[in-house]
Amino acid sequence: MVSTIIIAAIGVGTSFLIAFLLEKFGNRKRIKEIQNEINKVNKDMMEAAKKNDQKRQAELEKEADKLPGLMKESMILNLKGMVIALPVIYVVPWLIRYFFVGFEIVLPFGIPFFHQNNTFGPYGWFWVTFVIIGGISQLIYSGIKNLKEKSKNQQAQKSNQVN
Repeated sequence: MVSTIIIAAIGVGTSFLIAFLLEKFGNRKRIKEIQNEINKVNKDMMEAAKKNDQKRQAELEKEADKLPGLMKESMILNLKGMVIALPVIYVVPWLIRYFFVGFEIVLPFGIPFFHQNNTFGPYGWFWVTFVIIGGISQLIYSGIKNLKEKSKNQQAQKSNQVN
């Protein structure tokens, strides 16, 4: 039972570690800004094309010339984060397999998308907890973080209105 909890904790911890590494070194905020900018330019171009607004299309073409550079920057940021996170993804499961030889857990239900019925060794249990529990934890963490940012922004707006 203790091994089960330890492996699950390592899976969830690894999930948070990778999220932290991707946020810290992958600059998710900048990637999101780039995506929003690309989407805005594309949307504006589509609207200008529908309205057959030649002048606006010419203006937007100048902005569209910046898009390949933005896409390149986004790709580099994604790769930078992955280069840092991938070693963790390879090393941690290997260590789990090495230190928990003979571990086996039988769940009272099957998990179909893992292509196994209900029996997992240390490697499989790590991935189950990493993906499922870690994923749910990440969603909760992101939701709490977004709520805090929203609250912070609302307080800043209120203080700006008072001033």
